[in-house]
Amino acid sequence: MPRGFSKFAAAGFGTCLILLCIVFAFGTFSFRSPAPVAADAAPGSFSAMRAHDQLARLLGDETPHPIGSAANMLVKARLVERLTELGFTPEVQETVACSFKWPVCGRVQNVLARIDGQQRSSVLLMAHYDSVASAPGAGDDGAGVATLLEVARAMHDAAQHRNSVVFAFTDGEEAGLLGAEAFFSQHAWADDVAAVINVEGSGSQGPSLLLRSGPKSGAVLDAFRKVARFPVASSFSEEFFKRLPNDTDLSVANHVGKAGVDFAFAGERNHYHSRGDSIANLSLSTLQHHGENALPLARALADADLTNVAPNYVYSTLGQSLWIAYRPQTGLAIAICMVALLGLATWRRWQGPGHFFAALGIVALTLATTVVLELATLALADLIAGTRVSWPANPWPWRLIIYSVPIVALALQRPLVRRVGFWNSLLAAWWFWTLVTLALAAYLPLASHLTLPATVAATLVLVVLAFAHPLDRPVFRCSAAIVNAVIAGWFLLPLAYMGERTQGFNAAPVMFVPLALVAVTVLPLLDRGRVKVARWTAVAVALAGLAWAHWASLYSELRPQRVNYTYVFDADENRATFLAWSPNPLPPQIAAALPFAEGQTPLPWENMEPPLLAAADVIQREATRLDRVTVSGATRTLRLHPVAETSTITLVLPMNAPIEAIRIEGNEVAAATNDHEAYRRIAFEAPARRDVTVEIATTAPDSIDGYLLDTTYRLPDGAKALVDARGTLAAPGGHLGDRWIVLRRVKI
Repeated sequence: MPRGFSKFAAAGFGTCLILLCIVFAFGTFSFRSPAPVAADAAPGSFSAMRAHDQLARLLGDETPHPIGSAANMLVKARLVERLTELGFTPEVQETVACSFKWPVCGRVQNVLARIDGQQRSSVLLMAHYDSVASAPGAGDDGAGVATLLEVARAMHDAAQHRNSVVFAFTDGEEAGLLGAEAFFSQHAWADDVAAVINVEGSGSQGPSLLLRSGPKSGAVLDAFRKVARFPVASSFSEEFFKRLPNDTDLSVANHVGKAGVDFAFAGERNHYHSRGDSIANLSLSTLQHHGENALPLARALADADLTNVAPNYVYSTLGQSLWIAYRPQTGLAIAICMVALLGLATWRRWQGPGHFFAALGIVALTLATTVVLELATLALADLIAGTRVSWPANPWPWRLIIYSVPIVALALQRPLVRRVGFWNSLLAAWWFWTLVTLALAAYLPLASHLTLPATVAATLVLVVLAFAHPLDRPVFRCSAAIVNAVIAGWFLLPLAYMGERTQGFNAAPVMFVPLALVAVTVLPLLDRGRVKVARWTAVAVALAGLAWAHWASLYSELRPQRVNYTYVFDADENRATFLAWSPNPLPPQIAAALPFAEGQTPLPWENMEPPLLAAADVIQREATRLDRVTVSGATRTLRLHPVAETSTITLVLPMNAPIEAIRIEGNEVAAATNDHEAYRRIAFEAPARRDVTVEIATTAPDSIDGYLLDTTYRLPDGAKALVDARGTLAAPGGHLGDRWIVLRRVKI
């Protein structure tokens, strides 16, 4: 090996790391949301300031407004009032609906409005106006509602479009997509819907992403690509979304075969379903971005031929200016071609099986070393900090660890890479990438864009380098390795940061998988290069992160700890219990207010690990009662009588009970999908003091022992000391928040 190559490779390794840092910074922070447009902007444009004013009016004092609550009714009334002011004749669809996916039903009140077009076919814009019980709902989904109101204002007085435009402000999304289910299964307008635009929020800032599309949404995607000014899109998020428990109203549209897209933001996601989801924290630029996506697309679809239906395809944006788009079959064909071309380059540079397969082993070892070191270092940081928080008040200690460890893992491979040489390590790294690309194209096709462009570029570079003898020089070899690594980093490194923002540090593997994949592309530069400076710098950065974790703030008023309380009153035993739940250790002031300890939970069907309980004073309140009205053969008809405070009625029955089907108010209930296999839970949301009829068809005449739960989303007055103990650094959060449950055993 020429001596000059060693010097160039040493410089190349450092140069590559610097370029990857630049690519990471540019790729991470290049996604921009447009500046908010003032309230005096042209009537036909979208103004975040106008939308913000409407949101403030809708939410009033920002009381959480879950389905069926008094605050929910106020938001609905303000929504109807605003639509009337805009010249619409809004309709309230009040009905009972059941989820197609979960065993939950509820009484919903959707608010609907319509702009008639020349044809019956319509474009549907959706956003939900309910919130969870623990959040004001400014981002989820007040931002979506305000966006739709501003779009409705901008489109109302325009010339008649080819297609009608329908606005659906759904209720009960947080309870199980109930409002969307009610619209699509029961409303006459649903049959004419040919395209759907759903607008959501999951945080309080960040770009408005094209989160996902439906299986028949190629034409809608084409329309968006033509009109989008600030597109941020990746079909990977759709592939990822399929494997999450999360859902949006678009899931119902997809379920009934409608084409459509989801727009959502996920910056500052620690505010999601918490008190931080407030108007004060909502970014005006994010709100403007929502409008810049929704309004042009709504106009384009309103004048489009909606009979054109095309399958979904793979897509991604680069720097909000360039789109990558191709059919899944095309991606698979390209991946197969890259296997053939890389095989050709390998044949040309074949140095025997020993070193080549050893190089493949080094690639695998690099990946494993990166993952193991990441897990071990983060576990040590958790020990030092006392816990791990998904979105800590100060995230930098964990960032320093996560982004420095792959460099340490790389440096450890230098002696091994020197044994196998440059060409073997270069080919092995890109064989691994090519096989990953082939697997993605075959099994996760909508995610193939993450690796396919870099694989294509690297394979072509390797073929040219392998066959062009004049280029077989150290400077070109090293440059080729750097270029390939930088292209790989361009596509994958921003994914690591997005993983932190959207999934948090508790899902850290989402971050270091892309980091490890990029790291293996740098392996060839270790052949003769000097890595001492980079190695010890990375070690120092990781150690600094570990030390910083001891002093870093885990919580703040902006990012409080989530602590939920549940007051359970067992009416049969006349016994009350407080339950506390947090993903992290309880603050000491809460333990001082009430000594919580692990014990046997009175709600064994809930997945609380570990259950923290404390005895409580008995506080009586009225609750739902159950009557077994009739037994006709193997079908039992029950009548539930809720009271004014009831937010949710839940029947908890043994999973092994001989139940064939369940209907609530005549609607079929989805099969139970509970966390605890011993029980099934059937819930009815927002009963509104009206009796609820439940029919249970069984395969045996024997009675079934179960539980009846009456839940309201508040705590009794006697819990004030516990509530105050949370202070400013802790708050309720999640779908449930604080609850007061009255429990009774029933026989049906």
